[in-house]
Amino acid sequence: MNWNIETGKQISMTIPVIVMVLMMMKSRKIRRENLFFIGGYGLLSIIDIFCHFYFKATHQSTEIFYVIGLLVIVFFLYLIYYFQLLYLPVLKKIQGFLLVIFLINLIVMFYIKDDLLHHFSFNILYTDILLLMFSIILFLYQTFNSDKILDLNNYFPFWISVALLILFIGSIPIFYFRTTVSEHIYFFILFMLNFISNGILLLGLVLNKQEKLR
Repeated sequence: MNWNIETGKQISMTIPVIVMVLMMMKSRKIRRENLFFIGGYGLLSIIDIFCHFYFKATHQSTEIFYVIGLLVIVFFLYLIYYFQLLYLPVLKKIQGFLLVIFLINLIVMFYIKDDLLHHFSFNILYTDILLLMFSIILFLYQTFNSDKILDLNNYFPFWISVALLILFIGSIPIFYFRTTVSEHIYFFILFMLNFISNGILLLGLVLNKQEKLR
């Protein structure tokens, strides 16, 4: 398979910038309700762009940026995001428990592995993804049992959840078999997952109605 990895990376870095600009242009409601997601999404986009050019300039490892930025901060912001969205007491308590598991897992892994900052841990990534999937399931359960289901097109957190599900569930197999597939296939699949996920976010932003000024 002849896939231009560099072109794919450049496209993957450009699309999130477009998404961020559209999110900033939307109503104050979108920014307020989804502040933690925007923070995590924006940080991950900055890390990707920075690491791309940093590695090209220095040829030094960028794993520490992904360990701290992605595994710790971004996933924490995503989990806090869903904790904020959940209002049913039982679901909110479950989400709080998931946050505790997240923090305990990080503490244990950093204690066990001295060189974790310089070696990206896929075990932590899989745990983070699993916790995030549980969070999304709780949120979708709440949403489908509320009046929000009558206006899903205009409910941006729903589109965020669909985008995250596709991105991370789709990423697990390719991450797991990363050592057995060719580099071109590996990056092509990741590119497609990012493209589809960001496409869903863009669709959600387009369908979301602006609030009328009072």
